[in-house]
Amino acid sequence: MKKLSIVITVFSLFMMFLTPIVNAHPGRTDSNGGHYCWTNCSKWGLSYGEYHYHNSAKNYNPPKVDYTPLVEPIDIYINGAWQYYDPSAYIKNGTTLVPMRAIFEELGATVNYDSKNKKITAIKDGKKIVFSIGNKKAYVNDKGVTSSISLGYPAEIKNGSTMVPIRFISEALGARVNWDGLTNTIEINN
Repeated sequence: MKKLSIVITVFSLFMMFLTPIVNAHPGRTDSNGGHYCWTNCSKWGLSYGEYHYHNSAKNYNPPKVDYTPLVEPIDIYINGAWQYYDPSAYIKNGTTLVPMRAIFEELGATVNYDSKNKKITAIKDGKKIVFSIGNKKAYVNDKGVTSSISLGYPAEIKNGSTMVPIRFISEALGARVNWDGLTNTIEINN
């Protein structure tokens, strides 16, 4: 009997020390001591699918979920003809980015990409345009005179395509670009 009371006492002490560490409702927790709520969420004051944790001593912050809003499609017309591009144009940090190669080639330029240096070279009518991914400067050599163009947003790669600010098209190739914010339409004419 004495052995049984010692076992019960030890077990009780063990449970007493364990309770502050695991003061959770039943369910599995991850290595951070938390989990997503799938049942009885309102009982615990949580929303369905909400991440929460039970070991506040770890001071763990749950993983962030990207709730980037979807943007409306942007139509592009070149010399009056509707264009389909994948990826399509999109707005990022207030700047409209468009697929450079497809538009430059449609306007008659040849485009080369140096993947090792992430450098793009485009040539049209003796005009040479050079810039790099991630850089906010582009250089245009027209008849031996080099000038620079400051990009409001650096060129970036999306799904294998080089995306550039729409304004860069007009500044680099001299095309007329019109943006209609009401209809999300870009018109490019050379």
